[in-house]
Amino acid sequence: MRLAMRVIACLVALAIPTLALAEDPRSQAGDIAAIRAAGKYWASAYQAGRFAEIPELYTVDAVVMPRGRPRIEGREAMRRAVGGMAAGRRVTIDLTEREIWTVGDYGWYIGDFRVTYTPANAAPVVEFGRSLIIYRRDADGRWRVHRDIDSPAPQLPTTPAAAAPVIAPALVDGTPAVWDPKTRTQPVACDRLTASRYDRTRLAPPVARADIDVPAAIRQCEADLRQHPGDPRLHFQLGRLYGYTGDKEKTLLHRRAAAAAGNHNAIFLLAYLDWAAAKDDTARCRAERGMKLAADRGNYSAQLTYASYLVEGKFAPCPGVASRAEAAAYVAAAKPAVDGFFETRLADQLADQLAAMDQTAAREMLMTQMRGTWKGAFRRYDASGALVETIPSEITVRFPTGEAYDYHQ
Repeated sequence: MRLAMRVIACLVALAIPTLALAEDPRSQAGDIAAIRAAGKYWASAYQAGRFAEIPELYTVDAVVMPRGRPRIEGREAMRRAVGGMAAGRRVTIDLTEREIWTVGDYGWYIGDFRVTYTPANAAPVVEFGRSLIIYRRDADGRWRVHRDIDSPAPQLPTTPAAAAPVIAPALVDGTPAVWDPKTRTQPVACDRLTASRYDRTRLAPPVARADIDVPAAIRQCEADLRQHPGDPRLHFQLGRLYGYTGDKEKTLLHRRAAAAAGNHNAIFLLAYLDWAAAKDDTARCRAERGMKLAADRGNYSAQLTYASYLVEGKFAPCPGVASRAEAAAYVAAAKPAVDGFFETRLADQLADQLAAMDQTAAREMLMTQMRGTWKGAFRRYDASGALVETIPSEITVRFPTGEAYDYHQ
């Protein structure tokens, strides 16, 4: 299916020369949100029986290929056909998004659905299916369904109720518990489905985001969490997965559970997000504490980020920040874990910058010690070592431009 979507995206790009392939992330996020809203509105209108509203959700030249029914072409044909499947029955629709993306004025949605038809005097009928929907942004700026095809699907497995996160108790001062990644050394299915390349404590090979079946991974990770309550890795993975679905509440719940249990990946991620959202120095310095804790706990992303922010002077308003020597130690500790050319270049550059800052600091300290007016006495001795005379002395040392080479005495 993913291969098919890539082919479709390529065909769309070839058919429309003005298509913008490089989207502004903020714009694309807004487009995706608009498509999700259009899909939810379609489902709510259908369930409520507001069938007259539905054709306007399609382009005038839409093509719809519903399971087991004739092809429908155009908005006017939609007006005649819509609501036929409901046929006086109460309808409930459950949608599960699997993939959604936009390229220019086109977007696609892939998902599973479950439709329950409840006749007035009969038992409910449940149908399962899969959808592939191509959306198009029309001239009025609205995203509408342009191509829609669905097909029957096997019954979706019933997902047991998710286990409530078991949050490890923090220390008395609020510091997260200390976690030993070697507490569990054998991967479970969740690890194999979702391991991240940025997690240097992972127990399985990393899986690219595009290769993760998010709904299936969530079901598996929730099941594994029931078998391993409070496991920091599983909480961290579920935080990532729910983040992909847009469920902010569950994302934050699992990330906090992972951080409280000592997972330094989660500690750094939460601190980094807090830094990005901070509006004042108090909030930024609170986030700095979290980044430093993650760096002290050995998180390589935190070590490189903290050193980078220190070099850039971002922590200047904060008390008790790491010294340059500590930051250099972070970079040295992170170096064996860096992955790829650019991470290696970053680590090397940070090490060089921190070393240069130390040299500059040493030079500035020496200049500070030398600068000023020095009063004393000049003494002259003869060849035998006898004091011949004493002359009062006053020497002024200046660095006019602030550079060590510009020295006046």
